[in-house]
Amino acid sequence: MTQFPLSSFYFLRHGETDWNKKGIYMGSQDIPLNDQGLAQALSAGKLLKNEPINTIVTSPLLRARKTADIITRYLKVPVIEMPELQEACWGENEGKQKENGLWIDAWHKGHTIKDAEQYSDFAIRVKRGLEKTLAHKEPVLIISHGGVYWAIQEILGIPMIDLGNCDPVFHHPPQQLNHPWNAYPLPERNDLIGQCRT
Repeated sequence: MTQFPLSSFYFLRHGETDWNKKGIYMGSQDIPLNDQGLAQALSAGKLLKNEPINTIVTSPLLRARKTADIITRYLKVPVIEMPELQEACWGENEGKQKENGLWIDAWHKGHTIKDAEQYSDFAIRVKRGLEKTLAHKEPVLIISHGGVYWAIQEILGIPMIDLGNCDPVFHHPPQQLNHPWNAYPLPERNDLIGQCRT
């Protein structure tokens, strides 16, 4: 496992867009939130308002930045844009209908897609963004994308889960460097608050 600052953080995937709803790959395309996505961001803000978050770090893409702007109404903390946490560019697959997703597995293994970012370059970018993010006073809320979270899970050795739009997850660092990071969906975190403070 890569060594990072042992800082707790939250991760939230952006709210829903029309392309999410229609099952279309977005990647680097700057698609705005739809009405459902705006409502999801409001609900997430209400859920997070009593959490001890010090900073929001967001992808600059509109769907993430708008989610962050809505949530900060409840948290009243600074918002920092982090280009390194922008979604991967998927080249010719952006704008296509989702099917079996086999190309994503191939891309992850190093397959080249026309006009797309290589997965290895993407993972390095996300790692750099995560290092910069975790250097801030903990805990930080990251608002980003599904592909970015896949990379973060891999980097930190967290069991892979698919996040829904605006489903927050709390991440607690290991007590020792050879121990794993832990991830808790926020509603399940309430009884862990005491033991998660370091």
